[in-house]
Amino acid sequence: MSYSLAEAILLLALSSSVAALIADIIYKLYFHPLAKYPGPPLARVSCLHATYHAWRGDLHLDMWRCHERYGDVVRYKPNSLLFNTAGSLRDIYGHSSNGKVLKSRMYAVAVHRAPSTVTMRGGKDHARRRRILGQGLSDQSLRRYEGRILRHIDQFCDIMYDKETIGEGQTVEKEPRDSWSPPLDMSKWTNYLTFDLMSDIVFDAKYNLLGAERFRYVVDCIDRSNLRMGVLIYLPELTMLRLDRYIFRDSIKARNRFVKFVTRVVAERLQKTSSADSLGNSDLFAHLADAKDPETRESFTTNELAAESTTLIVAGGDTTSTAISAVLFYLSRHPDAYRKVVKEVRSTFGSYDKVKMGAQLVSCRYLHACIDEALRMSPPAPACLWREVVAPAGLVVDGVHVPHGVDVGMSIYAIQHSERQYTNPFSYHPERWLEDDGAGSIEKARAAFNPFSIGARNCLGAGLARAETMLTLARLLWLGDFQVAAQKDLAPVGAGNPGAASGRHRDHEYQLFEHITAQKQGPWLQFRAREDLR
Repeated sequence: MSYSLAEAILLLALSSSVAALIADIIYKLYFHPLAKYPGPPLARVSCLHATYHAWRGDLHLDMWRCHERYGDVVRYKPNSLLFNTAGSLRDIYGHSSNGKVLKSRMYAVAVHRAPSTVTMRGGKDHARRRRILGQGLSDQSLRRYEGRILRHIDQFCDIMYDKETIGEGQTVEKEPRDSWSPPLDMSKWTNYLTFDLMSDIVFDAKYNLLGAERFRYVVDCIDRSNLRMGVLIYLPELTMLRLDRYIFRDSIKARNRFVKFVTRVVAERLQKTSSADSLGNSDLFAHLADAKDPETRESFTTNELAAESTTLIVAGGDTTSTAISAVLFYLSRHPDAYRKVVKEVRSTFGSYDKVKMGAQLVSCRYLHACIDEALRMSPPAPACLWREVVAPAGLVVDGVHVPHGVDVGMSIYAIQHSERQYTNPFSYHPERWLEDDGAGSIEKARAAFNPFSIGARNCLGAGLARAETMLTLARLLWLGDFQVAAQKDLAPVGAGNPGAASGRHRDHEYQLFEHITAQKQGPWLQFRAREDLR
């Protein structure tokens, strides 16, 4: 059998490619520094396992399953180790890891124009930016935004209890206040609330997603754009030959539409700053524009300011919306917890207007516990925040030596559902944060609790997110009651399906879909004003 020169060259190229692939697989399975660690077979030789689950939105569930099957240390990608102990949490993300790890290179694909503190690898410039950003998000600064926060929460509460909702293809006439409202999808309405909140706080912009449909497309664009980005983080090779543009056409259209929107927002805000009637320090943008790093005396550049502000809108809105929706889901399905938190809120505040930041709100310990328990069970960023070991000598993670150049991380969902740290981890039980069992249960629970991460890269907006969540829930609970939608087709939305697989079967758990941040559906709830306020 004879071959032409072209056929021979093609055959040689194919044979060489197959041989190289086989050699690569053999190396990763038997000779790679991480070869001794267990993990899914495909994950040990390729990023395709992680990419598939990133596309499905169940990375957090798969990571939990992997720990159940393979143990506390899992090889989740060829050059990555996934841990699941409280000690690992401190060693990877705590302050002791400063200078030893940087944010993984895999997040570079998420950078648009200028990186933000969320996407930056680390180092001195990252620390400088955090010092500037922290000035605008300090506890003292939050007081400056309280009026804005409460105005949007009031509008949200009016919609929930007055039944005057316009949008989603329907207009609902105002009904008597002693009747239950029509069913309302909390995933949508909390998205509208938090986007309105953050755009007002950051840009002094009034887009009124709560009251009108015009700009509601923006939150949908964020969700659809994140689907592609979540996949590219694990398989950036898709951008080669522009394959992602064929696979994620809808996602790219959504991203382009969002970029166009936010570019206009930033440009308009910059124009306000330079105008004669400057806004001063009325919003976060102005505060950050004037702020200087106390160490270097440097300020944000225009591109840095735009990157940080945009990130606050996207990340800040998504996480707070998920937190509020999760608490509403669990309280609507746990009547004992619901009665306790209602009693606490209504006995603490003598009137609706008194529900504000301060000592009284801080004293609502059961409300705090309800929020913490929802954040434990359904964390807004449930999968893994990967770090690259850059210390030449490597990094010791809870007794395990990890070589230089390896990515390490933990699934927030997995560690917060560890039976070592939590009794009945899949049960919603706010009391676990208040009542110690005598064996240090609260201390163990706190040691693994990290919905906003810890250490030098913890979420700077965590205080703002908690304040928004506390105020929204306290005002809702003070005004009236809510229940799961009476309609049979709407009641289960947001919950797992007992017949589903892969962790989606838990009907008592608020289901999240992980695409960089968490996406969700429901719960559908109905509201009714307090009897003494009708």
